[in-house]
Amino acid sequence: MNSILKLTPEQIEKMAVEIRELLLDTGMWQDTEIYFNGKRFTSHDPADDKYYYNDREHLITEENQNPRTYFEYVAEDHILSMAFEGPVCEMIYYGLYPGVKRKFDKIFEKYGVYYEQGEHWNLTCFYIGS
Repeated sequence: MNSILKLTPEQIEKMAVEIRELLLDTGMWQDTEIYFNGKRFTSHDPADDKYYYNDREHLITEENQNPRTYFEYVAEDHILSMAFEGPVCEMIYYGLYPGVKRKFDKIFEKYGVYYEQGEHWNLTCFYIGS
């Protein structure tokens, strides 16, 4: 029997906000999308087709978003997934920005999840011990 405690939608959103805040604080919020609870945080505003990198005045949240529409490797029991280019890809795939990566990983650990990459430009979360 699996005794893993599942995160509530509120906890998952809080985790997504913490990830976005870390990326904003470190100047790495660009070409990144965070999928959770049927939502997507993105730096691309479809209303004007512009990208707002590291811009707290333009924090875009889109509803009715499913990461499976954009990439294949998504956990069956979806918690949170991300797609990324630029500095986040460099951090995760190429090992750059090790200090930010430690903070990034701590957020996931704090919520009892870990992530795996699908392609070099996306990841999905699983519960630790699942």
